[in-house]
Amino acid sequence: MWQAEFASALRDADTPPPPFLRSPGERQASRRFDVYRNNVYSSLVNNLYDGYPVVAKLVGEAFFKGMASCYVRAHLPQSPVMVFYGEAFGDFIDEFPPASGLPYLGGVARLEYARRLALHSADQRPLNSELLSEVPIEQLLNQYLTLHPSVQIVESDQPIHSIWLRNMPGMEHHEIPGRGETVLVRRLAQQVEERLLPAGGAQFFAMIQSGHTLGQSAERIIEAGHGAELSELIRIALESSVRLSLSSTAKPTAS
Repeated sequence: MWQAEFASALRDADTPPPPFLRSPGERQASRRFDVYRNNVYSSLVNNLYDGYPVVAKLVGEAFFKGMASCYVRAHLPQSPVMVFYGEAFGDFIDEFPPASGLPYLGGVARLEYARRLALHSADQRPLNSELLSEVPIEQLLNQYLTLHPSVQIVESDQPIHSIWLRNMPGMEHHEIPGRGETVLVRRLAQQVEERLLPAGGAQFFAMIQSGHTLGQSAERIIEAGHGAELSELIRIALESSVRLSLSSTAKPTAS
């Protein structure tokens, strides 16, 4: 396919233009393709710079754009929707040798990308908290939850949320703990928000997302020794859900 050949030529600055490109002279075709290739790289690097403001602030513009240039050469966009470009940037940073002295940097990038996904997620109305308060706990535990489409979970052994928060305006003195943080990102209304999850949070939400009932998810957390955090996890899960049903096809009992 010519598209694959064209994309391959874009990746390497030393690769000549694809043979199917025509111009009055070979040198002119090569020059024009080089200009196009440079423009593509520049726009993608700037897209990452705009999409990861805290990561850029942590390392400085020059370092960030150098790192982003390396990423772009290995990861050209797979979708024309550029707002979602950079989905593997956090993992790339984890393996980027010059950033090895900043073990939190990849996690901060994943948090920033999760916020972007939440911002552009579909709008859905969360469960009605007043109706939920009338449902007996025994019935709630037998329900399957459908989480709001904006919900993202970012788990890290680094204090990524505190680092991100400290780089927000007016939060320069926010304390950064010496432990990892698991963050739930969501947008239930117009504003993206983050909630720090207690121990076992990532496992609890993974159980829900994989099709287990609230009770089954709770049992797994208790078995893992995190029973003390269970009530908070259930509360966060319920307020972050859009559907509550006795089976994957049943009509919701609260909305």
